[in-house]
Amino acid sequence: MANDSAVANTNKRPARLTVFLLLLTAFLVMIAVSVVSVGYGLHGYWKAVFTEEITRNLTQKAQMLAARVNTDHTHKIADIASQEGQHAGARATVIDGNGKVLADSEAPIASLENEGQRPEFAAALTGETGIDTRKRNAFGVPVFYVAVPVSGGAVRLGYPLADVSLANAHARNVLLFGSIIAALAALAISGLAAQTLARPGTR
Repeated sequence: MANDSAVANTNKRPARLTVFLLLLTAFLVMIAVSVVSVGYGLHGYWKAVFTEEITRNLTQKAQMLAARVNTDHTHKIADIASQEGQHAGARATVIDGNGKVLADSEAPIASLENEGQRPEFAAALTGETGIDTRKRNAFGVPVFYVAVPVSGGAVRLGYPLADVSLANAHARNVLLFGSIIAALAALAISGLAAQTLARPGTR
């Protein structure tokens, strides 16, 4: 009888391990699929929301800058760009009809020889609202640009998308933390289920 019991226990261990591994693998696959699908969906959703909000907000502020450039003849263009750029929390640039930079709130004019050839300015000089996103610094942070036409040229606001990157990073961290919790729960459930199924009388 003792030998039969020992043999039975020996047979249960591989069976229990097999059940445990099968359940754990199934749980982990479901968690991975859920994380990938949810993560992709959230990334696309938040990117669209942030892009729409930033586009609307920056376009309104660029139009305000343009209105002041067109009507304020008591202040220098450089002062207007500096004041409006600070008010908007963005970099303000003003060019003439030939693409020559007249003022910039952050960079010396001498270093901006080709700035008027940028896509957003090219669109603004044709009377449209120009929008573009590109990386402009050593840290690789993308900058969102909106340019609108003014009399005799165009104005532009540039807003670094660091906030969007931080929001995406935070969402990824939350998703990663949730994945770890789910994996630990899957480990516990798989172990408990395997132990329960291997007990006598459960078949």
